[in-house]
Amino acid sequence: MKRMNTEINVGGVTKDYLREKKIRRAKELACIWSVLIIPLVMLAIFWVYGTLQSIPIAFEHRNELTGEITYDFYNFEYLFGDFATTGRVLLESVKNTLLYWGLGFFIITPLSYLMAYFLFKKIPGYKIYRYIFFFPQIVSSVILSSFFLYLVGNNGLIKQLFGSDLLLLRNSDTAMLTMLFYNFYFGLCANLLYWLSAFARLPDEVLEAGKIDGCNVLQEFVYIALPCTWSFLATMLMLMVTGILSSGGATLLLTGGGYGTYDLPYYEYLLTTSGAEGISERMSQGLAGCLGLVKGLIVLPIAILINHFVNRIESVEF
Repeated sequence: MKRMNTEINVGGVTKDYLREKKIRRAKELACIWSVLIIPLVMLAIFWVYGTLQSIPIAFEHRNELTGEITYDFYNFEYLFGDFATTGRVLLESVKNTLLYWGLGFFIITPLSYLMAYFLFKKIPGYKIYRYIFFFPQIVSSVILSSFFLYLVGNNGLIKQLFGSDLLLLRNSDTAMLTMLFYNFYFGLCANLLYWLSAFARLPDEVLEAGKIDGCNVLQEFVYIALPCTWSFLATMLMLMVTGILSSGGATLLLTGGGYGTYDLPYYEYLLTTSGAEGISERMSQGLAGCLGLVKGLIVLPIAILINHFVNRIESVEF
């Protein structure tokens, strides 16, 4: 008598079914790993390996005369100890970077959140507002900076309209305020787009249930919109922190760091390209690695705190 291949297990499942399930699971894992392998390799090469290689560079001290390399804290002492040479520019860079961060955290983030919610509720004229705020996101940042420079530059439109003495980017009293306005407007536009995508994911059945229960706009915002978008807030805050510490393109294109507009990304760019005053090409790599290491040590605990803060809030019942 032939032995049956459809032996029944304790749970009433055949061995053939279990075998097919394992094969299907193996195929799913193979498909997932085939998609993830390229990003993981790029992460390992360009981030993990690059970061590990930059750590010894931060402690590298090359003798300008003999070319001898030693490992000590000379780069840290040069950047943070001798304020008579590099301290003025470094302090200015830190101060302006903190201004940008404060602008983004305390003004742009909450304001863009509220504006995105009202656009999501389709207030009168919302289509016009969308065009105004979405346009900067579909145009290259270089083009936007060039257009902004055309408005407020040496021979810009504002100077031609309001007088020859109005040089917003060539005046120490107005250059930083102009840069803050630039970051405010384009940061607001970018955040609006992110928040609208978060509100678009709100479950329709939850919104309908709120209307049936008699929720007004304020109650819907507090008891439905806020709890459903907290997880998105963590991503937004981390992008804001890392973005401020890694993007100095606007400073490079608009002012070149002059008139009190230095920030940390632009200062690091100068160190990397040996553009900082009194710093040789050999020395610049160690100083740039030193500043990059310090920035990483600052960003990491901030990111951990933001993630912990958002997770704690998510656990609160509204």
